[in-house]
Amino acid sequence: MLSKITKILRIVCALCLGVLLLVVIIVIIDTKLKLGAVWASGLSTFLLGWIVMFCGALAYAEKSHLGLDILSERFAPETRLASTRVGHVIVLLFSLGVMLYGGGALVQGRADMGQTIPALNISKAWFYLSLPLAGGMISLTAVAHLLALSPAQQGKKSPKSCF
Repeated sequence: MLSKITKILRIVCALCLGVLLLVVIIVIIDTKLKLGAVWASGLSTFLLGWIVMFCGALAYAEKSHLGLDILSERFAPETRLASTRVGHVIVLLFSLGVMLYGGGALVQGRADMGQTIPALNISKAWFYLSLPLAGGMISLTAVAHLLALSPAQQGKKSPKSCF
């Protein structure tokens, strides 16, 4: 399950980064030649929001995000395993409560209010949709990490760090 989530996140991040690169090139050309591509600036902001959310989810899935494991490295293996589990449960609760539920409410609120991104002439809800989508991916990733730490899957392995 985790490898499929990671693959999906890599594809989404790569697509967003590729499109953002093209848009930034258009913004630079527009600045020099005064072509009037107002949409390019709005699209770059839009894509940056999506990149932050999905690349953050990817970093968590690959365990490559910033982490403070100075303290957990000093723990006994059993304590380290317990702290890792607690960390994943906290991430799961945050992603479900704040990102999925709160982000969903934010998307619904922006859609109901009719707010738009003027440069793109689309609903602002599309910008905020990255929050519950990434929250869902982080939630699935947290569950996968917790399942990987189950006694049946754990075997002889001891987690190296808190995450």
